[in-house]
Amino acid sequence: MKWLFSIFLLISVPMTSGFANAQESWEQKADSIVDIAKAQLGVPYVWATSSPGKSFDCSGFTAHVYGSMDITKCRSSKGYAAIGRKINMSEVRKGDCLLFAGTTPGSKTVGHVGIVIEKNEDGIKFIHCSSSKRHFGVVITHYESSGYPKRFLQARRLF
Repeated sequence: MKWLFSIFLLISVPMTSGFANAQESWEQKADSIVDIAKAQLGVPYVWATSSPGKSFDCSGFTAHVYGSMDITKCRSSKGYAAIGRKINMSEVRKGDCLLFAGTTPGSKTVGHVGIVIEKNEDGIKFIHCSSSKRHFGVVITHYESSGYPKRFLQARRLF
């Protein structure tokens, strides 16, 4: 019986440590994404730009962040709907991409994109480059207490 337990340990330990390494790898990548994104806080919004430290539009910002980590990216917000895999909002975690309709009332076309930086009991926070006069440029927004839930279209996992 003792030898049977030893065999079980030999078989199960590598599988467990493999999962732990995959989890750690995801966590490290997500933390790096958040760090890269936060380093651009306050950079102003300028349409059709992607110039770190100088100016971004929303997709220019996400392209810079994801591209810095060699993750597939798009240079248009609409393009993000075709990469990675769609996930439920309940599944989002840091590093995931959020897609929103533009500001035209009733629009169902992707017109804005952001990156989840935190999800906990207080809700979801995401970072994005906003053209709004109230919160202009690269900012962090608390999802639930903003106007973004009305514009939400989908969440995507890119890595």
